[in-house]
Amino acid sequence: MPRIEETLNRLAVAFTVKDIMTSRAGLVCGVNAMQACSVSDKNPDYDVIPIQQEWKLTGYFERKSGRTKRITLADLIADGTSLLDLVDILEERQFYFVLSGKKIEGYVHFSDLNHQLVKLTFYVILEALERMARNSIQGRSDRQSLKEDLGPDRFNQIEKAYKRAGRAARDLVSYLNISDILQLAAKTGPICVEDRLIKSMKKVRDGAAHGLENLVSCYDDVTTLANVKRECLRVLGTS
Repeated sequence: MPRIEETLNRLAVAFTVKDIMTSRAGLVCGVNAMQACSVSDKNPDYDVIPIQQEWKLTGYFERKSGRTKRITLADLIADGTSLLDLVDILEERQFYFVLSGKKIEGYVHFSDLNHQLVKLTFYVILEALERMARNSIQGRSDRQSLKEDLGPDRFNQIEKAYKRAGRAARDLVSYLNISDILQLAAKTGPICVEDRLIKSMKKVRDGAAHGLENLVSCYDDVTTLANVKRECLRVLGTS
């Protein structure tokens, strides 16, 4: 099985901004500032309406500020930017235009972090973290230890799920979620993760694992996602 470093390196190379951006041909645009403002009124779900003149993206109308701006270097990122790096970049601002060669060929918004390829990237990272944590608690996964470390209420929930499975059940540990496992690993010492980040990791893992759930529901969630990424890479020793 490839090491996590190898897997993340492959993800970084295989999946980039180009894979999740809205291409220039797919953008809802205006041909000038006045029309871009009008298009924005008709499309209230869009934060930004690009201005396209002679097949070139030259500026944009921003709904929040109500202003029209020219596209500058500060508005651009390269199409080869990895999805892992994109999370940090979008933490600084909500959108960018995507530069491919010498042309602006697309647009990426923080909502694009809900793309399936971003979900896959985070699922791989969190699965690796869970596997590492699970391996670290093998010596404290007996019934009594689990009850002491997780508390009686959570232990009872796990035990009920185990009993409902009947003869198909494997063991109690298989019914632990990533939050349980990380808490146990933190208590036994080999892995140090703050409780608030454990909760965020579980939320991100749930969003990554379920097709109908999102990784980000609002812009503030981008910071949560970035913090989860950085903490995972720190614990895994690849940051």
